[in-house]
Amino acid sequence: MSQPAHAPATTAVRVLITDAFDSSAADTLRESGFDVIHNPMLDAGTLAAAMQDLQPQVLVARSVRVGEDALRASSQLALAVCAGSEAQCIDLGAASRLGVMVSHCPGRNAAAVAELAWGLIVACDRRIPAQVTDLREGRADMSRYAGAAGLAGRTLGIVGLGQVGQEIARRGRAFGMHVVAWSKHITEDRCDALGVDFCANLVNLAKLADVISVSVTGNEETRGRLGEKFFNALRPGSIVVNTSRGHVCDEAALLHAVRHRGVRAGLDIFSGDVQARSGAESALASECGVYGTFRVGDRTEQARLSIDSEVVRILRAWHADGTVLNCVNVAEHTAASAVLMVRHENRPGVLARIFDVLGKATINVEQMDNQISTGGTAAVARGFTATQPSAPVISAIRACPHVLGVTVSPLRR
Repeated sequence: MSQPAHAPATTAVRVLITDAFDSSAADTLRESGFDVIHNPMLDAGTLAAAMQDLQPQVLVARSVRVGEDALRASSQLALAVCAGSEAQCIDLGAASRLGVMVSHCPGRNAAAVAELAWGLIVACDRRIPAQVTDLREGRADMSRYAGAAGLAGRTLGIVGLGQVGQEIARRGRAFGMHVVAWSKHITEDRCDALGVDFCANLVNLAKLADVISVSVTGNEETRGRLGEKFFNALRPGSIVVNTSRGHVCDEAALLHAVRHRGVRAGLDIFSGDVQARSGAESALASECGVYGTFRVGDRTEQARLSIDSEVVRILRAWHADGTVLNCVNVAEHTAASAVLMVRHENRPGVLARIFDVLGKATINVEQMDNQISTGGTAAVARGFTATQPSAPVISAIRACPHVLGVTVSPLRR
């Protein structure tokens, strides 16, 4: 296959950036030796062709969906970075099959999301959007809005105590609220360190809290996490704010709580794209007592610049020594069952001969490293193998030129 006409002609690492990206961050990458191509006009339908034409080694995307066709289109692609707190815009399964490492920028938008969550909390308590509507339509019935519950001294329940949840908790304490939290992986000691009370399960949290803020990762595991049992346990007149993913909440159960328990809801996201943009097409979005925004939780200038700065940091680290910061598709566990340690002279071709022996024995190396000793004359290669090498294989490795010693032991996890 002939090389694409626009493939890199130099040794500079080519980076293709979709979506909005700060010009000064792009300039910083260029100053660091990257060949940066920024095309914010690309979308899911045109990305694959651009990848085929430009053959980038790195792709940076924010909201453009990166499917398998786009990932396959560049034979040079080694790293894909999602310029956001999650990597949902990139097909992780396809990237892993193709050996493309995927990174993201966690925590860089946490303050922005927390700020919106608090805007929704205050809006629900004081019914600010309804008052604005009445003001613009010439209605001045102050008595309708004179009975807000207020927030100081009340209980804030947080679902998901990641970086966003922690930012929400800090602001809750500033409002003088008592903060309790539930999170799948949180411990009581960790809650103590963060200055919040630990809650063992979601239903108890619903019973305890006057205000509940939801900030969990959006995936199949969290789909419907807040269901009918949770919403039935809410205190009458309580507030629920969701700035994570729409499918985390059972919308029918939430709608029932709004209509029959006086619950107010502040939602930055609904379960469908059309619903997020058209209240007329969503019973929940059009319900009195529900205030919604247009998926803007992380859409602040501060958050965008912070994310772009993190993208620069990720690319620089990868370019320097191959380290992929914030990588999301490195296997936590492999099929390795043995550790093969080979002491050898630090000479060209030694590792190739060792791999040749292992390859002929159909022994796969799941992971390896090679540490050079002081002075640079010798090294220790450590390979984690899927099966334990037999005595003949070990003897063959020992017989390789410049090998100083071989040790094999079972892998103890």
